[in-house]
Amino acid sequence: MNHEHALDIHILADGSEERREPWVITDGHETLTEAHSGGVCVHAEASFEIARRGQLSGSLSLQPGSSARIAGQHAGSLHVEAGAVAEVVGDQSGSVHVEDGGLVRVHPGGKLAGSLHVAGLIENRGTRGGSVQLSGGVVEDLDGGSVKQPTEGPRGENVYKW
Repeated sequence: MNHEHALDIHILADGSEERREPWVITDGHETLTEAHSGGVCVHAEASFEIARRGQLSGSLSLQPGSSARIAGQHAGSLHVEAGAVAEVVGDQSGSVHVEDGGLVRVHPGGKLAGSLHVAGLIENRGTRGGSVQLSGGVVEDLDGGSVKQPTEGPRGENVYKW
């Protein structure tokens, strides 16, 4: 699939900005075993894993025909295109956008913390919390999957306690 990759903006210790290329995975399988800051785009037929000790801070985009497994921690938006699959065993913190034909599976012990925008399917057997916007999609809480309810914060905002 032909698409543009926006440059990531990194704020340096002195407050200045530096623009960097995102991590683009075009074939095979790549595994993140440590901390990485910046966007990741996974192309068709490729797969990506955030290992248990891995930490990704930045967006994760799955193009049609790609897959990802989040066993560690992802802090950033997750975009799942049609024909792509994301498996969440660890922690996903950030908005999740699932296009029509896209699939997110949250396994027992997995967590989705953030707003969900769903035109595809989310199968939750773990825990999720955050607003849900359905655009023809479905969120299924299955086999012990749970939903965290917010409490009211000091300024009247919704607060989710994990």
